[in-house]
Amino acid sequence: MVAVSDPVLAAWRADVAALGGRLVDIESDPTVAVARSGAMTGGSAVAWAEADAGIAAAWEVFRAVDELLDAAEREPGRAHALLTEPTVPAPGGRTDATAAVRAATAAVEVAVALVARLAAAWGDWASRNRAAEAAAGAAGDSATARAAASLGGLLLTDPLAIDETDIAGVEAAAARAQGRHSATQSAVGRFDVDLARARDDLAALDADLQRAGPELAHAASRVTGIATAVPVADLAALAGWLDRIAATAAGDRARAAAALDDWFAACHARRAELDAALAPARDGLRRREQGRGLWTALRAKAGARKLDERPEVAAALGAAQEELWRAPCDLDAAEAALRRLSAVLEARPGDAT
Repeated sequence: MVAVSDPVLAAWRADVAALGGRLVDIESDPTVAVARSGAMTGGSAVAWAEADAGIAAAWEVFRAVDELLDAAEREPGRAHALLTEPTVPAPGGRTDATAAVRAATAAVEVAVALVARLAAAWGDWASRNRAAEAAAGAAGDSATARAAASLGGLLLTDPLAIDETDIAGVEAAAARAQGRHSATQSAVGRFDVDLARARDDLAALDADLQRAGPELAHAASRVTGIATAVPVADLAALAGWLDRIAATAAGDRARAAAALDDWFAACHARRAELDAALAPARDGLRRREQGRGLWTALRAKAGARKLDERPEVAAALGAAQEELWRAPCDLDAAEAALRRLSAVLEARPGDAT
């Protein structure tokens, strides 16, 4: 029979002492006491029951192997047999000391990890969730506050059903609610300033609309293809809406501030309609003036080089002039005539055209 030496027994004692120390630590953890209160339900209750059974089994292994070591120290000649024979209780039957200590250590590690998860849920997560619930309630977001309250219930009874993303999600929703609430409060505070700005915007839009008709008509008389219809036919409705918002502010400034945001969006949309209608007219007149300026420059160039005495140059100059000074002017035809004029001026006498 192989004897087990004192250093080997000392190593065994250290391993068993380490197992015992971890068991004492987990037993003294306040989270374990809460977990054993029976308050948990669902998957969390099942997971804890398994982990707690592992702790109990680890205690059995600790006591059994500790007794084996006592016996081995008393009878060194039997030490090897005592530590290698399947005499230690285990969930699947009896096993040897080495396998038993390994399994017990693994069970304790599982329990420690579960206790850490429960501690996070009942500590940091619960605090963050309560803060999010309070923030959402203060911001008037009852839906998020209810969601946080529901999470709070789960954190107490089935904490393993929740993870970090659930807490982060309700925190983000509460933060958005706070942002909206702050924006509303800010809008309420500056309502009078914003209302005055809205009246200025309305007056400016009205003035621009009054000028738009003549401007479009003038452009259409000078350039073909310009629409003369003036958009924004409901300016009176926009003005009436603003008056109603001002009246609402007397009793509910928050509601009036929210409505004013919508009014600004509608006003800006109508401004965009007007700008879209005026853009082609202004662009057409600009192209017409640029074309006339280019024609004047090309005529001066032709005169300086005595090219205007050539029949083809004189004809191209006349054709381009006719198109550009036509009322209304066909811009595409005028610009094509200018391109032909430029080509004629660049061509040498005798070149094929």
